[in-house]
Amino acid sequence: MSSAGSISLAELASGQQLEGTVKKLTLSGAIVEVGAAVDGLLHISDLDKRVSRTSDLLAEGQGITVWVKKVDLANKRLNLTMVPPPRFRWDDLQPGLKAEGKVVRLEKFGAFVDIGMETEGLVHISEMATGRVAKPSDVVKEGDVVSVWVKDADRKARRISLSMVEPPEVDLRALKPDTVLTGRVVRLENFGAFVDIGAGRDGLIHVTEMGHGYVGNPSEILSVGDQVQVRVVEVDPRKGRISLSMKDLPTEEVMLEEGEEAPSSIEWAFRIAEGGEGVPYPVKPDRRRQRGSKRQRDRMQEEILERTLRERR
Repeated sequence: MSSAGSISLAELASGQQLEGTVKKLTLSGAIVEVGAAVDGLLHISDLDKRVSRTSDLLAEGQGITVWVKKVDLANKRLNLTMVPPPRFRWDDLQPGLKAEGKVVRLEKFGAFVDIGMETEGLVHISEMATGRVAKPSDVVKEGDVVSVWVKDADRKARRISLSMVEPPEVDLRALKPDTVLTGRVVRLENFGAFVDIGAGRDGLIHVTEMGHGYVGNPSEILSVGDQVQVRVVEVDPRKGRISLSMKDLPTEEVMLEEGEEAPSSIEWAFRIAEGGEGVPYPVKPDRRRQRGSKRQRDRMQEEILERTLRERR
């Protein structure tokens, strides 16, 4: 059958997967029929397990999955391997790349994981969880299939550093001033609000950066859980600090319905006095002002209306 194979050697390429049948066992390996013009040679060193004799793993007539290792057109030779080719090239191993791998060995300092490279990657014990891990066996065991992310790959030293902790959506090192992001308020303090922008570190909006006017307390503007748009002011990767602002944002421009006129400054003031309806940024009523008498509120609204009428005369 091999002489009448439907696949020519010119059609085969290194790394190509084939299904074959063990035709004959030899002292150095096996001859495998893969439907090509010639039978493939499978050396004992290219089996997927280390054995002293090929017969310890294979038998004549057995169906196996192999990959093309080398094609020699001049000498009409085909070399095969049962070891899958690397899933990634070294150039593919950029920081943040996600991969699935099998835990192959545990050490006190971490776990070695096979991600389909010729070199196993190391998940240091500090990268196994967000909290403290006493020993690697508390998290994984040999044979486990885990999701990992590339931290660093050194081709020259043949080292791959992995993490089982998903990296943040926003790379702190790549974060630039004036970048506009959407985040969630996670904590309020007297001096400002902390916002999760997906960078692994919460950013701080200082109370002076919450608006162009005076803000006495962050709680007048924001609540925990609010989704807000922010602008990056400054980033200090070494200290892990991110300064944010709610000023000068593109979203501060008011989207008007077709044919609607932009409100005057007096009308904006009236809207704010009425509780902020229609204002393009969060406005919370001042609880201290709410304690004032209804007469004071009515008088303020009358003054705003009088000024509005004077402007239109």
